[in-house]
Amino acid sequence: MIEPEDLGTLVAEKDIPLATQLNLIKRRTERGMTPSQIARLMDLKANDVKALVKTNGWTPKREITEAPAQGRPPRPAEKTKVRTEELKRLAKEGYSRKDIAVLLGIDRGYVDTLCRRYSIRTVSQRERVERLYGKGWSQQAIADELGVSRQRISEMIKQYGYEKGAKP
Repeated sequence: MIEPEDLGTLVAEKDIPLATQLNLIKRRTERGMTPSQIARLMDLKANDVKALVKTNGWTPKREITEAPAQGRPPRPAEKTKVRTEELKRLAKEGYSRKDIAVLLGIDRGYVDTLCRRYSIRTVSQRERVERLYGKGWSQQAIADELGVSRQRISEMIKQYGYEKGAKP
């Protein structure tokens, strides 16, 4: 195992705990992502990620279903099943589709496709605004939390007639 001081950017410049970073790198490697892809996604140095993967002996799982005689190429069934289960868990915890896409390291459009395909309902921005405003959050705090403008939050509150709760 690599010593924490040898990890460079993994520890020194990130707010994410070391154990969480290592777990994410391991899971993404096992899902078939290259160290360069992981480094780009997590804003790390590719050489650091390559060294971690090599040192720990993590290898991609490439379980492919039987190839049909003709037509469509084989699909990584295990990868899709694991990803779908993780997506369901994150949706249940209240994450938005945008947040889920970032956490899983996949495209937002693919998250939408999986949600439609498996009837997974995620929390919409509108529901999050209503819940946070009902808890007494300020419009600026909600805007900062959701990554949108305060004006957008104000418009949604007026449009849907949300009631502000007591201040926390």
